[in-house]
Amino acid sequence: MIIESVEQVQKRTLPVKQQKTSLWGYYFYCEILKVFRDPAVLIFSIGFPSMFFLIFSGAFNSKYAAAFLAQYAAYGAFVVAFQTFTIEIAMERHLGWSRLLRTTPLSAALYIGSKVVVIVLTALVSLLCLCGVAWVFGHVQMPLSSWLSLLGLMVLCMLPFALLGMALGFSGTSNLVQLLSTVITLVLSLTSGLFMPLQYLPGFVRTIAPYLPTYHLGQVAWDAVGSAWSRDSYPLWFHLLVLGGFSLVFAVLAVWAYIHDENKNFA
Repeated sequence: MIIESVEQVQKRTLPVKQQKTSLWGYYFYCEILKVFRDPAVLIFSIGFPSMFFLIFSGAFNSKYAAAFLAQYAAYGAFVVAFQTFTIEIAMERHLGWSRLLRTTPLSAALYIGSKVVVIVLTALVSLLCLCGVAWVFGHVQMPLSSWLSLLGLMVLCMLPFALLGMALGFSGTSNLVQLLSTVITLVLSLTSGLFMPLQYLPGFVRTIAPYLPTYHLGQVAWDAVGSAWSRDSYPLWFHLLVLGGFSLVFAVLAVWAYIHDENKNFA
């Protein structure tokens, strides 16, 4: 019996590992191209937050510009993490692309992980565009730490909405999922103060808002820029803790939806 040395085993397996790494890198590259070549993503996910800022911030005193920046930063992070993720997964299931990928060596972790990284990059592009518009046209002046805090917290707080999007994306047909994601996006945005400040909304909306995850996303954003407008009396850690609780619930739903879809297609 010939026993191979560690060096011989490494030399023999290295080309295979390099090949897998190259294939995974190419798949990630294709995922990025797929997102940024989609006009709907460019318009709704990246362009709309900046457009909303330009429209609504001009109707109020310039001292509220930072509050509107935070408001539409939260809206942009929510739309990218939830609606974009939901529709993409649903469309891939409808076209049979996800079923085809499952017959390849591509792991589920890499499939989901690559999408999470791509939506984070998409959100960063959206947030950077919004910050540029707010700085140039809204004349928002903040310390560098506030800009970085807003970007970092919005990316961090995308997690529960990405998990919710994953759960919904694996749960129904493409048409139904697209309809539900659009309705949920509009309802949560309107009732959480991400379209218009809560103080201008009806009383019943202000009553139910604190029970919604998007409300706490908005509170985190307003805290990041140091705005007291639309803020409640709870500290930042409380809103982060609530979003963490929503993440756990949505993670359970996402795992259940993924396993259900796996059993439906491969049982």
